[in-house]
Amino acid sequence: MSLTLPRTPSPFYEIEAPVIYHERTVGAEYEIVFHAPAIAESARAGQFVEVLFGEGYAPLVRRPFSIFRANRDAGTCSILYVARGSFTSALARKRVGDGLSVVGPLGNRFQWELRRGRQPVLIAGGIGAPPITFLAREICEGESSLKYRPVVINAAKTRDLLVGQVEFGALEVSLHVVTEDGSHGRQGRATELLREIVHNSTAPLALYACGPMPLLKAISDIAQEFALPCQVSVETPMPCGIGVCNSCAIAVYDLPAQKTRMVRACWEGPVFEASNLVWEGY
Repeated sequence: MSLTLPRTPSPFYEIEAPVIYHERTVGAEYEIVFHAPAIAESARAGQFVEVLFGEGYAPLVRRPFSIFRANRDAGTCSILYVARGSFTSALARKRVGDGLSVVGPLGNRFQWELRRGRQPVLIAGGIGAPPITFLAREICEGESSLKYRPVVINAAKTRDLLVGQVEFGALEVSLHVVTEDGSHGRQGRATELLREIVHNSTAPLALYACGPMPLLKAISDIAQEFALPCQVSVETPMPCGIGVCNSCAIAVYDLPAQKTRMVRACWEGPVFEASNLVWEGY
């Protein structure tokens, strides 16, 4: 087994991208679409962009956002975010025609095509929904005749924290919604439903997930218990996004050397085989 998934060999670009669409989708959730043909051309599910929305604002450090959509024909990309901190609240004030400083596409991607013949089960935890939505769309559009329709679990603590619900509903997937307080969909945890799906499925499965690290650890445990392949996109601060600052270091197992070592989530990741990550502490 490889230490990490193969890295997508695409170049990345720094672009002052004009905003061409920016609207609230539901609650405090926004989608911002920007024109960046060079990024759109090679962006894949799981990759991200680093955003700096203006030199006159604070904070000045770029922030990573998973790519939500990439339209190669139109030359556009979008990110989906929730306006609840200083950075995202200021980002929400961007208007059509404003510039957005973007670096991307960065990181590696989900490689679902490695598991063709297995039913994809996609788990999105809270703000982890955007790359999972991109992945669901990529799978549905990338196969002329799907043997198995993707199963999606969209989960959050409460209804207000669900992200991407409208977008998932527009795709040809089997969608399950879970909230811990029961305010929308099924009451419970994503992993409880995932365990049921694994138990009841007659098809071979492959898991793909993005969300908080404790959730990813629990999903990894289920994958290991049932010997299922599992790719996860980790959520960790990535100030530079290009492997320079080392602020996103994460521990992985180096199987050939039989020891652990640190890698950069922004460069060797953010998508990893779950079995290669060191989960202690989460």
